[in-house]
This record gives sequence, structure tokens and C-alpha cells, in this order.
Amino acid sequence: MATVAAELSWPEVHSFRLARHHLATRAPKQDLTRVVGDIGGVQAQVMSAAELQAGVRVDCTVKDVRVALWKDKTLVKTWLMRGTLHLIPSEDLPLYTAAMRTRWIRTSNAWLKFVELSATELQLLVDAIGETLDDSPRTREDLIATVGKGRSERIRLLLKSGWGGILKPVARSGLLCFGPNRGHSVTFVRPQRWIASWREMDPDEALVEVARRYLRAFGPATKRDFGRWWGAWPGMGNAAWAGLSNELVGVSIEGRRAEMLAEDLPRMSRTSAGNSVQLLPAFDPYLLGHDTRDHLVDAAHLARVSRTAGWISAVVLIEGRVAGTWTHSIAKDTLRVAFVPFRRLPPRARPAIRLRARELAATLGLAKVEVTVA
Repeated sequence: MATVAAELSWPEVHSFRLARHHLATRAPKQDLTRVVGDIGGVQAQVMSAAELQAGVRVDCTVKDVRVALWKDKTLVKTWLMRGTLHLIPSEDLPLYTAAMRTRWIRTSNAWLKFVELSATELQLLVDAIGETLDDSPRTREDLIATVGKGRSERIRLLLKSGWGGILKPVARSGLLCFGPNRGHSVTFVRPQRWIASWREMDPDEALVEVARRYLRAFGPATKRDFGRWWGAWPGMGNAAWAGLSNELVGVSIEGRRAEMLAEDLPRMSRTSAGNSVQLLPAFDPYLLGHDTRDHLVDAAHLARVSRTAGWISAVVLIEGRVAGTWTHSIAKDTLRVAFVPFRRLPPRARPAIRLRARELAATLGLAKVEVTVA
């Protein structure tokens, strides 16, 4: 790395990231789509968690998120970073899928061997699925009936995969995103027909722009951090950082080296933490942007936050660091929040947690709140 442009403290970095993640101050409802874009999308393999990830940042309801997704189509749902489901602004989908078509991102030979397909067979199947889709939502069963016709039972089983399977490469190619559910069945559409803002983009330029946006929200960071957030395809981090080389400065965060956008450095010391207590839902993006989480949660409690099978707990943040976990349940018109702290709380924390819980209740359209602390 080049010379260090600044010595930073973790409190400064946390304040900067909290502001960039719209956690210091909630944004107005009309900024919902912009906020989701600013943080690089919300993770949506659990849709209720994605709705709350938006709700803790924006003064909106879960209904507003659903309207943006299925009626206004300003948000779109598909498989993106790390092969997981995300909601992102519809206008950003061409950027993200172009970045995933760079020469750095390839389907692994191990996966091809597992699904018993050659690279050529996979591409033919991806194209066939894309050609089948339009702006009329189709269920997985519809795709199996159309694309699977005349194909082997192995291909039909791949199309049935509940975790996305063969559909993930189709999504990464920009040929598939989710439509509204049909009963209990998910549906899929072709993005170019579903949204109005489609455009073709250069893949290598798109990767650099995605990395630039990543640093705006998650910086300071390293290219290894970016790789963990985006998906650890070999060479991709180097390519992204090389494309940004004229825009980056090196910093040291209490002895840890990282990079950030030079234009953001003057803002670092001027950023206020704002609301220093936050309730983050499960899988919140704030926790998912870096290779390690030791700057966010003490090692003794990490297993309670980053759990088995990739589950990321709902957490309470105090000044940008994890102070405990929380769960919730709904009984009639009441939101019940149970908080388990990791350490002794400062006096101001408990009333702030109750305030955040009331905001969550409003997001869920509930009138009452009950908060318990273990």
C-alpha cells in the first residue's frame, strides 16, 4: 500500500459507516429506493428481515417496501452478491449484473462437476431460461415445463433446486429476477421486460463502479473485504482496486491498514454518530461488509452473532459496535422485543432501545411495544 494519508480511530470509522448506512438518522419515505442503493442493497433470503433492514434506515412501513418492489418496480429482488438474494434499486440491476459478467467471475469446475454439466451446456441452459422469461411472472413449475421439455431428468431436478441452483447463473447474467408471488409459489421475470431502466454496461467498468459504491458505504476497507462482500472470485479484488487506484488513499485504523476514497477522507472527522443505539435486523448489511467482524463484535460473542449455516443474528449496536442480540415476536397488535446484552449497558441505552423498538413497531404497522432485557 502507498503511504498512510491519515491515522483514524475505530469510533471515527464507525461514525462514518453509521452515517453512510443511514443508521445515524432515518431518511424520509420518499428516499427508500435511494437508501437501499446507498448501502449496496439489503439481503433478502429472509424477506421479512430485508423489509426491516430498510425500515431501520427509512421512515417507512413494510407495505411501502412491497409497493416499491412489486407495484412501482423501483426495487428488484434477485440473486447477487455472495450468491444470496438481495433487494436493490431496479436502476442499479444492469450495473450489478454487468459487474458479474466480468472475466474474473467464472462458474467453478467443482460446481459444474457437481451438477454434471459442461460450461457449454450450462450456458445453453442459461440462455434457454432467459429466452423463456418476459414480463409475465412464471413459476418454477412453468420453467420446468417449458425449459425442461425434452431435457434429461437431471436438468429438471436442477431447475427444481430450492436454493436457486441453476437459476443463480441466470440471475447473474441479467436474464432473471423475481416477480410477485403467485400464492405460495415464487415467480420469475426477465429484467429487460420487467423494469423500464435497463441499459447495457461494460462489465469491467461496472465492477470498478460497484467497488466505488462499496467503499462509499463500507470504507475504509481492503480489497479482501470487498471480495468477501461481493463474492471471492480470484483476481476480482485486484481488478477493482486497480481500476480505482487514482481515487484511493491509504489509512491506518488503530494500526490496521485499509483504503478509502480520497474524496471521503475530509468527511471522516466531521461525521457524527447521531443515534448511537440501533436495532439491526437479521442479516443486516452493516455486519456483512468485511472479511472479519472483530472491529464490530468481541471475539467472545462472535458465535452468537455469526451463527451456523451463515445465519447473522439481529443485534443491538451502541456507537457502531455490537452490544447484544435481540429477537421479536408479534401478538395481536403488539411487538415484543427481547434483548440479550453482552455487557453492562450505559444508562442511556435502555430508553434508546425502547425508542428503536417503537420505530420498528411502526414499520410493522403495530400500535404497541413490549421490551424485555435479560
